[in-house]
Amino acid sequence: MRKSIVTAGLVGLSASLLLAGCSSSAESEVTPTVTPAPSKTTVVVAVLAQDACDDYFALDLVRSRINGDTGELTKKQKKALLREIQSDTDLMVVSIDSAVIGGELPAKALANAERIQNNVNAANPKKGTDGIKKKSLKRINTSAERIERYCVAAGNDLPIDNINARS
Repeated sequence: MRKSIVTAGLVGLSASLLLAGCSSSAESEVTPTVTPAPSKTTVVVAVLAQDACDDYFALDLVRSRINGDTGELTKKQKKALLREIQSDTDLMVVSIDSAVIGGELPAKALANAERIQNNVNAANPKKGTDGIKKKSLKRINTSAERIERYCVAAGNDLPIDNINARS
């Protein structure tokens, strides 16, 4: 009796192995090993920092016009220029804030952007760009230079238009 139980067990085991080997499912098929081709290295671009720096560069163009000779501008043009720098400053502060939150620019960049915003908004709107005090203009320029350094450190160099506007 014992011999018949062992024989039945061996027959059952061999039958199950035979059936498992003959399975037609996709799992039992041997798939060739594919090694992926080496990928090209990609440069990670800090998108938020790039947007913030682009907004700063737009502000820098207006700042260059204000720092230049504005004597030939009419009072109306000076008021429009002040509104433009205020608008550009507000936009720059928002985008730098996003870049700081995203970790792409240091927190000091936001502090400098807000300092620029406070000094620009302190200007007398009736006088236009002439309403920006010399002390405020000096603070704006100092903070702007710091933001520019943060942008360069983040890989966003000063555009050629900005360089030309300064000369």
